[in-house]
Amino acid sequence: MTRRIPYLPMMLLTAVLLLAACTDADEATDTLVSDPQTVDFGAYVNRGITRGGFSGELSTDNMKASTSNGFGVFAFYTHEAPYNQMALPNFMYNQQVTYNSTSNEWNYSPVKYWPNGEGDTKGLTGQSPHYITFFAYAPYVAPNTLGQVEGTGITGLTRVNEHGDPIVRYCASMKPGEAVDLCWATPHFNETKPDVATRVNFNFHHALSSLNVQIDADIDVVSHATSSLDGHTRIYVRSVTFTGFTDKGQLNLNNTGDLPVWSKLDCDCDLTAAPYTLYDGRRDGYEGVSSTFNERPTGLNPDIVQSGLYTVSGSTLSSTTPGVTNTAVNLFDGTESNAPIYVIPTNDPMTVNIVYDVETYDPKLVSQYLGDGQTHGSTIENNITATISTIQMQAGKRYNVKLHLGMASVKVDAEVTKWDTDNPVVVPVTVPEN
Repeated sequence: MTRRIPYLPMMLLTAVLLLAACTDADEATDTLVSDPQTVDFGAYVNRGITRGGFSGELSTDNMKASTSNGFGVFAFYTHEAPYNQMALPNFMYNQQVTYNSTSNEWNYSPVKYWPNGEGDTKGLTGQSPHYITFFAYAPYVAPNTLGQVEGTGITGLTRVNEHGDPIVRYCASMKPGEAVDLCWATPHFNETKPDVATRVNFNFHHALSSLNVQIDADIDVVSHATSSLDGHTRIYVRSVTFTGFTDKGQLNLNNTGDLPVWSKLDCDCDLTAAPYTLYDGRRDGYEGVSSTFNERPTGLNPDIVQSGLYTVSGSTLSSTTPGVTNTAVNLFDGTESNAPIYVIPTNDPMTVNIVYDVETYDPKLVSQYLGDGQTHGSTIENNITATISTIQMQAGKRYNVKLHLGMASVKVDAEVTKWDTDNPVVVPVTVPEN
């Protein structure tokens, strides 16, 4: 018995040491779990970004405004495997991120946390990395359960249960007041929990081209005369057809390049060049009679479309729509002459075909073809195409085109500039008489 007395304290000491070791291990595990690190965002917006539902250009400061919808984020947590085409947006699906001017931070809810793994200074030895891949677009929209959005601009997103790259579907509006720009951010692939608190910073790029077209009447396009039209003459646009862009497509957010990756809606087919026409209807005997038949401008400024009867009092001629005059106006249905629309470029040369009528009231003439419903006068239809071969429309550029309509010819002026520069390159083009 006397031999066992000094042995018991040793056993107790060993038990105490083992218990202490287990307690230290538990405390280390608790510390690892109870020290979460939130996923935070930052955003840089190239000058000129435009937000959905609003016309005009959006700077970084404007994107931070309370009226901004911010941007949307897709995040894929792929555990120990890098991002792949079978991944699901299981960490964030179309997460709206907006700016808080009080805290000077981009906020979202519910807040998400980085998974613990390689890159965590408190991680366990030999722990494998846990990957998250982030994609972003702007402006944020809220689709229905089918991923659809009503109206023009952003019309749809991939659904939450769809595998692979997030896709944004787009349809342009020909009305500047409804024009919606679209931007994508350079993705962040296979990010792991950072050693210290840091932000996932998104750099946004333009996915569209800005297009402004102004139109005026120029009797002598050679000398660019500014003399007014005769009081009995009106110029009315029948149609304008463009090549070099399209109005519908889908944007893949998996893109690290400088130019967007567009394809046709609901397929991976490349966008191809196709003429896009804005029209008021063709001559069929109903011009100016009733909007029920074919006076239906689709995106054209209604002031340049013949849609009402002339009023003749003696030698005075008036009409409900002025037509194309010496004052430059927006070709599209916008109140401001320099307001743009936003379209999907196809990297093809720009061409402009314009069909317009020069109508002159003359009481000595009898004609059944006048588009104003009158029977006295003459009308001449002009059909002219201008190819601006020096312009191949690209995303992130402004295109300002001016059409000067003459009696039998058209002059086209064009200037191109990036959204991030104030020095446009002017490209003049003259079209001979047809």
